[in-house]
Amino acid sequence: SGQTALGIFSGPHAYVSPGWYESAPAVPTWNYTAVHVSGRVEAISDPDELWGIVGRLVARHEARRPAPWSLTDDAEFARRLLPQIVGLRLKIDRIEGKSKLSQNRPLEQRLRVIRALREAEDENSRAIAELMDQALPTGTESAPRGS
Repeated sequence: SGQTALGIFSGPHAYVSPGWYESAPAVPTWNYTAVHVSGRVEAISDPDELWGIVGRLVARHEARRPAPWSLTDDAEFARRLLPQIVGLRLKIDRIEGKSKLSQNRPLEQRLRVIRALREAEDENSRAIAELMDQALPTGTESAPRGS
């Protein structure tokens, strides 16, 4: 407890092919978003507090399942595992958002990247495309969506 720590929370991220730029020179890159949170870390040693935190975490992630599991479903077994769980609290001193969304590229190249990412099958690529679209200069027509 009391040590300085950095927490990194990754948001959407996606590979960007140099072929999408349609001009040289170009190399592959990665577009991403993240938040860096720094502060003093505190261990949570109270078993009841930790049990409550784990219960809320489980409830949140199980909520969308057809038959949500609960800590009370196997409370005795879960309680035996509790000493193996390390609970931490971060007293935040600083929050810094970071993003790389091809801001260094000309507008036409960014629009091509957005179109290509929108056609990708993975959720991260489509999310990055939407963030890139939102970051376009005011008055810029959004990149067309695929059919």
